[in-house]
Amino acid sequence: MLAVIAGVLAGLAVIAGVLAATADRATAKIGQNVFVNPDGPIDANNSPTIARNPRQPRNVVVAHRVDLPGFSASLQVSYDGGRAWQTTALPLPAGKDRPFAADVAFAPDGTLYVSYVNLQGPGNRPDNLWVARSDDGGRSLSGPVLVAGPAPPLQFQARIAVDRQSVLHITYLRVSDVAPYAVVGYPSPIVSSHSSDGGKTFSEPVEVSDPGRMLVGAASPTIDSDGNLVVLYEDFKKDNRDYRNLEGPVYEDPVALVVSVSKDGGRTFSKGVEVDSDLILTKRFLVFLPEFPSIAAGPDRSLYVAWADGRNGDLDVFVRRSGDGGFTWGAPSRVNTDRLHDGTDQYMPRASVAPGGRVAVLFLDRRRDPSNVLTDAYLGLSEDGGATFDNVRVSSDSFDSRVGFTANSKLEADLGSRVGVTSGDHEILAAWTDTRLGTEDTARQDIAAAKITISEKKAPAFARGPVVVALGLAAAVCLLGWWASGRERMASTATAGASDDDDGPDARSEDS
Repeated sequence: MLAVIAGVLAGLAVIAGVLAATADRATAKIGQNVFVNPDGPIDANNSPTIARNPRQPRNVVVAHRVDLPGFSASLQVSYDGGRAWQTTALPLPAGKDRPFAADVAFAPDGTLYVSYVNLQGPGNRPDNLWVARSDDGGRSLSGPVLVAGPAPPLQFQARIAVDRQSVLHITYLRVSDVAPYAVVGYPSPIVSSHSSDGGKTFSEPVEVSDPGRMLVGAASPTIDSDGNLVVLYEDFKKDNRDYRNLEGPVYEDPVALVVSVSKDGGRTFSKGVEVDSDLILTKRFLVFLPEFPSIAAGPDRSLYVAWADGRNGDLDVFVRRSGDGGFTWGAPSRVNTDRLHDGTDQYMPRASVAPGGRVAVLFLDRRRDPSNVLTDAYLGLSEDGGATFDNVRVSSDSFDSRVGFTANSKLEADLGSRVGVTSGDHEILAAWTDTRLGTEDTARQDIAAAKITISEKKAPAFARGPVVVALGLAAAVCLLGWWASGRERMASTATAGASDDDDGPDARSEDS
C-alpha cells in the first residue's frame, strides 16, 4: 500500500510541476510590421534607437543612421504608438552639414534629447558632438548645443541617458587621431559628460574606461533603480587588427565586456568590472561603428547585459544578470532557443526591462535559413530574471543579410550597430534594420518596427493553484492510505485472535 501511495504522490508532483509551468504564462501577439523611414528613396537606413515618452506613451521616436547615398542621420516621430511616422530634421549651425550617429532619450518630464555629430571633409571625420532638445515630443528641435569639439580630439559612438533628476549623461569614445578605417591615436578612452540645466551647458568629460584598457569602444549608459549611472563598454584587449585596420583573419583571442558605475552623478567612476571575459569574435569589424552590446536596468538594483559571440561555434545571444548594481554577475544564459551548434547566427541584441521585471531581448536571427543568410528579427522574453527565455518571431518576412553598405573588402554588408526595443508591462515596441525591399545591387535598407502586445494567459482555477491542488490531493491520498492501513491492521488483529482461539490448546499441550 505504501508503494502505491508513493507512486501517486510522485505522479501528483509531476502534474503540479506541469501546471505551475503553464499557469498564467504570458503570450506575445505580434503586430503588423511598418516601415519607419519615409517610403521611396533607395537609402541604407540602419542602427535604430527607439524611445517612448513617459508622459505621453503614444509618443515614440526613432533615431537611426543613414549610410547611403551619403552618410547622415534621421529622426522619426510617431504620436499614435508607432503606426504612422514623420521626419524631423536634425539642426546644425550654419556651415555644418551631415549629422550622423544620432541617439535619443526622454527625460522623466517628457523632454526629448537627441545627440549627434557632424561629419567634416571627405574623410567623414566627426568634428563636433551636439545635443538638441524638444519640448513637443520631437515635432521640433531647439538649436544644437556643443558638447565637445571642434576636433581634435574626435568624438565617436555617442550614447545618451537621462537620470531621475533629469540630468543628461552622454558617453562617447574620444579619439586623438584616425587613419582610413582605423584609430591610430592613443590613448582613446571612453569618457562621459553631463548637463544639469536641461542641455544648455555640459561638464568637462571624465574618463569612464580604466586607464590600463587601451583598446575600448561601444559604450552604452543606463540609469539603475538607485539612480546611479552605469556604463557598459567593450575591451578589445590586444585586437589591433581591427582597431588599426590591419590585414589578417578574425582576431583569435577572447575580448571582454566591462561595467563601470558612477554614484555621484557622473563625476567619478568605479574601476571596471568584467561582466564576461570570454567573448569570441566571428568576423572583422569597423572600429568606428562596432555592434554595440546592450545594458538595461530593472527593479531592485538588477542589471542585464546582452551580447552575441561565437563561443558555441556560431553566433549566439547571451544575457548575464547582476542583482547588486553591477559589481557581481551571474552565469550567462543563452537567449536564442534554436538547436545548439546548428550553424546559424543570432546577433546584435538589445535588452529592455518592463517596470514589472519582464526582460525582453530583441535580436537578429538566421535560424530559418540553413545557409545562414536570410535573417529575421526575434524577441526573447524572460519572466524569471533572465534565467530562461521564450522566443517569438517579430519580422513578418525574412530579409537578406548581404544587402547594405560595405566599407571595405574585409567587412560584410553592414546591417548597423544596434536594434531598438522599449518595454512596458503590456506592450513592447521593437525596431530593426530590414532589407526585404533591397537587393545587393541597390543596398537598400529600411527601419522596420512592430508592436508586441503582452497578455497573461489565465489558466483554469485548478491550474492557477497547482501546488495547493497537489497538496490537497496528496493529503486525501494519505488519509485514504491511513484509513486503509488501519482497516488492514484491524483485519489482521481479528485474524490473529481467531487463530489463537483455534490453536491454543494444542500449543499448551506441547508446552506441557
